[in-house]
Amino acid sequence: MKRKLILKTALFSFVAFGGLYSFLYLNTVAKSSEDGQVLQFGEKQIMEQIDELEEKKILPEVFLLEKLVEMGKNLIP
Repeated sequence: MKRKLILKTALFSFVAFGGLYSFLYLNTVAKSSEDGQVLQFGEKQIMEQIDELEEKKILPEVFLLEKLVEMGKNLIP
């Protein structure tokens, strides 16, 4: 019974210290960026980046269909 309590306490401590370490590490990295600027992104900039990525995405079915259309155009004089 006592061993179970020690194990639970040790696991909880490990998770708590891991969370604290992660928090401190991420704050340190964000403050010491390479160019000295703080990483700040506005919602507009993030949405623009998402839109650009979505425009570049193409579904495999659409890609296959486009290739088939191109091949069909090449076969028909």
